Amino acid sequence: MEISMKAAILFPPPFPKSNTAHWKPVKAPSLRFLSFFGKLVTSLCNNNNNNTCGILEKFGPSNFESEVKHNHIWQLFKEAQRNILYLNNQRLLAVEELKKANQEKQLLLDRIEQLEAEKQADKQSLCCELLLRIDSMVLTGMINTAESSNLRKAIMSSKSSVADISFDNLQKSDAELLSELRNFSYGSKKSGFHIIHICTEMAPVIEVGSLASYVTGLSCALLKAGHLPEVILPKYASLNLNEIQGLREIEAEFYSYFEGQLHGNKIWTGVVNGIGVTFIQPLYYSSFFNREKVYGYSDDFE
Repeated sequence: MEISMKAAILFPPPFPKSNTAHWKPVKAPSLRFLSFFGKLVTSLCNNNNNNTCGILEKFGPSNFESEVKHNHIWQLFKEAQRNILYLNNQRLLAVEELKKANQEKQLLLDRIEQLEAEKQADKQSLCCELLLRIDSMVLTGMINTAESSNLRKAIMSSKSSVADISFDNLQKSDAELLSELRNFSYGSKKSGFHIIHICTEMAPVIEVGSLASYVTGLSCALLKAGHLPEVILPKYASLNLNEIQGLREIEAEFYSYFEGQLHGNKIWTGVVNGIGVTFIQPLYYSSFFNREKVYGYSDDFE
């Protein structure tokens, strides 16, 4: 009798484990099953088996159905909680990927800006070096001032591209470079001024006071505005040569008039921050520029 009673006791079927990919809701017991369950409880209770009757009433149709619904709701809640956590993790990953993409984009933009600035600086540097080479050709007597003026206008032309003459041509001799320049298209003339600063300081080559940075800043501003600035400096012994690009000596002596006499000078050319610079090295009064300081001596010029 004990064995048959245990066999007659029904327990709720086990619920399948949750699967986020293939989850299906658990169906409530059918009316046919609940009707059979009710008849079974009534039959056992009529046989005066109080223990069995109490157990079966505990798990009666209404209680069993309520338990199933409760488990079903709890399972849905846990499923929703897992989905929320999953979506939040996906959102965090998406935000991180977006942040990484924005950083890479900014790096690319910075690199493009840097390359454009370098390209512009190279073009300005090339232009200044070409103009300085033209000056040296005038000093050596290869060309006259009229032709040098025409060549300058060709380089400064808005339609002629300076990039057509590469940096490799600067390594050629003056005769070869002159041939290249003569074949250079003149195009239309650019409405800019040729401005020459004759001064004693220029940052970062030689700096004593605020004049040095003022000369460099003004020259760079004029260059950006479409003008052609140049600077003429004494060739001090204390010059910072590391800041001069393409420093070269012109193979000719240039004479200047001082105290009733003509004195020989060596001429050097180079580019500083995209600005063409001419350095004058006197041969007779060389002691004025071979000293440690620029100013502060008893024989300084007024």
